[in-house]
Amino acid sequence: MHFDRSRPWIGLAVVAVFSVLAAGCSSPSQAPDTTAQTSSQPATPRGPNLSLLYTTAEEGLVFHDARRDSSRTLVPGAVDDSVQARSASGRYLAFTYRTADSTHLALFDRRAQTLQPVDARRTPVTYSLAWHSSEERLAFAYYRPARSGTRGPGNVFVATPDGATRDVGCSAAREVLDWLPDGSLATRNDDKLYVVAPSDCATRASADARRMRRATYAPSGKHLAYIHRELTYDRDNREYTPDSSLMLSDARGGNAQELFGHERRVRHLRWGPDATELAFDVRVEASGHRQIAVYNLARERTVYLTPPTQTAADQVHPIWSPSGTHVAFTLRTSTGPQAAVRIEGQTRRFGSVKGAVGGWVDDRTLVVPGPDSLRVRALNGSTQYAHPAPTSLIHVWSRDPA
Repeated sequence: MHFDRSRPWIGLAVVAVFSVLAAGCSSPSQAPDTTAQTSSQPATPRGPNLSLLYTTAEEGLVFHDARRDSSRTLVPGAVDDSVQARSASGRYLAFTYRTADSTHLALFDRRAQTLQPVDARRTPVTYSLAWHSSEERLAFAYYRPARSGTRGPGNVFVATPDGATRDVGCSAAREVLDWLPDGSLATRNDDKLYVVAPSDCATRASADARRMRRATYAPSGKHLAYIHRELTYDRDNREYTPDSSLMLSDARGGNAQELFGHERRVRHLRWGPDATELAFDVRVEASGHRQIAVYNLARERTVYLTPPTQTAADQVHPIWSPSGTHVAFTLRTSTGPQAAVRIEGQTRRFGSVKGAVGGWVDDRTLVVPGPDSLRVRALNGSTQYAHPAPTSLIHVWSRDPA
């Protein structure tokens, strides 16, 4: 992305794309009801060409057609599990949800508007997902959290939309981080980062991952950003304190360099869509607040979204727009969190937000899940659509007219 350096900083962007999944194979729970009840469907379309996936406490997992103002319950009683990934083509959304006793992985076909089970395990279980960069193949892994807080028993698989699921054969890996451009899978357990073959899990590279937290690959698959975590001894207070530094390495965990030291307390890493910039929020002494910053790989330079002298509240949870032209974020004000975007040297607010901004429909349209309603807001300030607030928003997307 290109910035006007004459201004303090212009916005940027990452899409908060969320995905959808359903019941699975190894669980006693009932498979999702993809033909569940449908609300009244007006004969004449009356809303925008938007589709929504979300959960509510009353209905479970719901697909909503904003154009016809109709809703369909896909899985009664489902609760969002907050793990999502979208295929490279954009057709399929993979996501996890929970039912009374199980955690499920499923695919939602955005074209056919159908939900397909992929896998299910008795709760508690933690899933991770990674799509192939050009094919409709999903790598996923699961593990059972151990009492010590480590990754317990688990496995790695590859699934396709035709319903096939194949065990990759990993004996040590418990989490899948990315499907790299060379065809390798980046995986890990508590101790090691493993780059492996997706056919038989043969190890192609490995690195120490014992202090690696929040590892996230750039969309290009060429860079890995993570928080390096360890304990340092504070001699004045005679105690150990967390030491968390922002690190950048190559895809195999080598040639690591420190971008920010532990005193900045970096959080919420987000790669830009063109993989050249990394957004995050940090503690800034000059302003006394957390601020959004962006590191440019080519320039090896970090800039703030807002100059410290113009910052009056915490900025957290950066979310890039699809083309990387803007960054939305949560502004923690005295009256509550607000959705915000930095536009032409000004911070524009888009109303109350529950948690983080829900993502972008396109470069000019922001999704704002508030405490009372979900709103789709244009950057000119207009509200294009409003819907009663769901318990948890999974995904919003624009559909072609029928």
